[in-house]
Amino acid sequence: MSVSLSSRITFKKLCDVLEKVIKARASGKLEILQEFIMQCQREGVKLKEDNPDADISIFPVLRLLLPQCDRERSSYNLKQKLLANIYIRVLCLGKSSKDAQKLINYRIPDLSKSEGSDISEIVYSIVRKQLSHRKESFTIDRINIFLDDISQASKMNSSKDELFKALFRQITALELKWLTRIILKDLKLGVGTKRLLQVYHPEAYECFDTTSDLREICDNLGQGKKKVNHNIQVFSFFKPMLLERCAIENASKLFYNNDEYFVQMKFDGERSQIHMKDGIFQYCTRQRFDITNNWGYGKSNSDGFLTSTFSRRLNRQCKSIILDGELMGWHKQKKVFGSKGMNYDVKKLTANSSYQPCFVAYDIILYNDKLLVNLPYRERLTILNDAFQDEEGSLIKCQSTIISNSKDLLDIFNKSLNNNEEGIVLKKSDFIYKPNVREGTGCYKLKAEYSGNLVQDIDLIVLGGYYGEGKFSGLIKSFMMGVAKMPENEEKELTQFFSVVSVSNGIAMEKLKELDSKLERYWIKDCPNCVIGPKGQPPDLWIRPEHSLILTLRATEIVKTNDYPIGYTLRFPRVIQIREDKPWDSACTVTEFLSLIKNEEIIHKLTKRQATLNDVETPTIKIKKRISKLTSSKFEEGFYNTKQSNTNLVPITRLLYGKEICVINGNNEISKEEIEDTLLLHNAKVVQNPSKETYCVIVGNDKKAKARNIIQSKKYDIVTIDWYKRIIKEENWGALESFFPWDLLCVRDSTKRSLIEKYDDYYDSYTTDANEESLQRSLKQMEYTIKDGEVAFTEEQEMDKELFENGISPFSIFKQIIGYFKKCSDPTKFKFRFMGGTIKEDIDEYVNYIFIEDNSLMSTISSEVDETINRSMKVINSKWIKDCFRDQKFYSIDEYIIG
Repeated sequence: MSVSLSSRITFKKLCDVLEKVIKARASGKLEILQEFIMQCQREGVKLKEDNPDADISIFPVLRLLLPQCDRERSSYNLKQKLLANIYIRVLCLGKSSKDAQKLINYRIPDLSKSEGSDISEIVYSIVRKQLSHRKESFTIDRINIFLDDISQASKMNSSKDELFKALFRQITALELKWLTRIILKDLKLGVGTKRLLQVYHPEAYECFDTTSDLREICDNLGQGKKKVNHNIQVFSFFKPMLLERCAIENASKLFYNNDEYFVQMKFDGERSQIHMKDGIFQYCTRQRFDITNNWGYGKSNSDGFLTSTFSRRLNRQCKSIILDGELMGWHKQKKVFGSKGMNYDVKKLTANSSYQPCFVAYDIILYNDKLLVNLPYRERLTILNDAFQDEEGSLIKCQSTIISNSKDLLDIFNKSLNNNEEGIVLKKSDFIYKPNVREGTGCYKLKAEYSGNLVQDIDLIVLGGYYGEGKFSGLIKSFMMGVAKMPENEEKELTQFFSVVSVSNGIAMEKLKELDSKLERYWIKDCPNCVIGPKGQPPDLWIRPEHSLILTLRATEIVKTNDYPIGYTLRFPRVIQIREDKPWDSACTVTEFLSLIKNEEIIHKLTKRQATLNDVETPTIKIKKRISKLTSSKFEEGFYNTKQSNTNLVPITRLLYGKEICVINGNNEISKEEIEDTLLLHNAKVVQNPSKETYCVIVGNDKKAKARNIIQSKKYDIVTIDWYKRIIKEENWGALESFFPWDLLCVRDSTKRSLIEKYDDYYDSYTTDANEESLQRSLKQMEYTIKDGEVAFTEEQEMDKELFENGISPFSIFKQIIGYFKKCSDPTKFKFRFMGGTIKEDIDEYVNYIFIEDNSLMSTISSEVDETINRSMKVINSKWIKDCFRDQKFYSIDEYIIG
């Protein structure tokens, strides 16, 4: 058996070094690592002198220091949850024990305060008194053998418990702590990959950035070697060239110099490369995972499906080749491509899978030992075309179209949208291949999601949260988002909320902390009865919908799933806006969400309209003006279809999808017909007479007889044209905002209840900061209120006696009461004022009732009330206000009196 350096270095020694690194200041971390690596190298030199055949590669050490960069070992398939369950079983902790609960709930601060959210620290605290304290230690070799074993067990889908049991008989608590971090591929050293590799060798990171191969770095930059060869060669992996992101609005800039581009479909698969020399094949993914030995691939034509196809279809003159392309799944029966959003992994297909691997080649890097990267793309495509013959469903060349102007690009892009494809790719006809480069290559990817005005953003409500790890420890990092189920009739409140997706992307740390502070007091441990959570991992904390807020999400598509109750979820969601201006009950509903499902397919793109020449060539401000001034006779060719009738209008958004709107009349500025046409462009259902299904009624002139009659009926939400103008502005296309009080000429009860939770009598918002415009609006409303309130009190009483059965108006039941609130934050304070009550900031002789939320505050009241003040003053639980307001009825105070 050959001697190796890694068999002479103990794992404990490595763990001791890592302990020193993690405790050291930033400036000292690299020095500690450098000294350790130099010690290893010196020991290697000595070992080589004693035994010339010894293996002195430092690769076995480096792959433990950089576990996230190791590509030779296949996945362990062990995340925190699965690893915690293994530890619980092997240590016989019992799921309900305190230690087991600490492991299961490792992210939750309350259960692991001393160790934070680091599961390795929790493991260490549990086992440090149980595991071996022996002096001898595993070697680096032995640890790597163990990691190989659990990787193989994962590959064979077999239990890992026995492997861990054998390990636990010999390993120490400290070693288990660091082994846990190695398995989870995060050592938490505070030293990045680049800096650690540069400690080993100045050129190590440059080499790794191209090849992603730690072993190659160690082989090429080992003892006495100073330089590394970066040449591309067969069976030597390199990171592929990448595509620069481009929005359709910027596409016209690509043609300034009359450049020609090859346009191709953007495939949604696994970016891969194929190497072949003398009949031997190798398949590698973009992340350098070698899948050659997986089913469907193979080293030779007798080993796998795809290799046998290549062997038949390759040009007989081909002795060596490197192809860059995409591995796709091809459905055997349907004869169509799948996508990564579907429930399969193209790397792990089997003979029984519905899909088979299909390689789509779109570039050739080497042919017959000749490197082609410096040839123009058009020449490489000619060579690629002769390299092999296509075979449907297994081996094809990506189809290309040559274009040189925006209009042709637009046609292809819109065709891609119609076909529900991921997007398109543009490649300058003369670009040369630059491995691992994205910017400035002349190659671009265009997707609808890169342009906010082409995709449908969705307003979802936060239903729960998941704690983060590392720098996010103790913070809610991810949010469980959901949709609302609409009540059967308008009188009922929203009764159920269904989880749809978990999202963490798009929120900066500063905003995350603000959200955490805002929601902190509302998080609860148990799922509310009105919320239906996911079938898999539930949130660490839940929140009641009425205490929650709305986040606007953007995603690539909606996909079918069994993990969420409505059967669909979002793929690649990210938060684009925190909607603190929107009430919780304005979340997207189940009906609205499912209306985005276009057919019975598994994947549904969220595109809301096609791109137009105006998107490509005209500044956004001009588009806004055109849309806001649409008339029945002014539709520009190429932007909208010429209007023949309402049915010929082409919708541009789904903003008002499912909303029935009745337009009574327009005004001198805009006609009824113009308003209706624009509403149709946003997918509204326009009706001529309102019904109980009508979302709102638009009135431009409230002096007309029909308008007056509709307003006096008080059956509908009736809005001014100002509401219409606001919602059709392009910046508001993302989601339909709820009504503002100043939009409304008349309001139904359900809307009124929603508004009084957000605005006071003078239109001042409780949640949004005031500005000059809102202050002017509030002052104007005060003037109207004062004028309206000039009716004498005695006259009001007489009017109430005439109008109401018991002489008390259900809308001003507190108007004879002067109250003082013990807590300024008492939520019933606003209901009291809204229903006519008068509020005093201090207790004086005019106060009738003192309101408190909590009976325990009674003891503090007596010290504030002077006995000479109003002796008939009553102290009442503010629940009385809540009950009266809810039922619009004046209840007796007898059951609510505290003192």
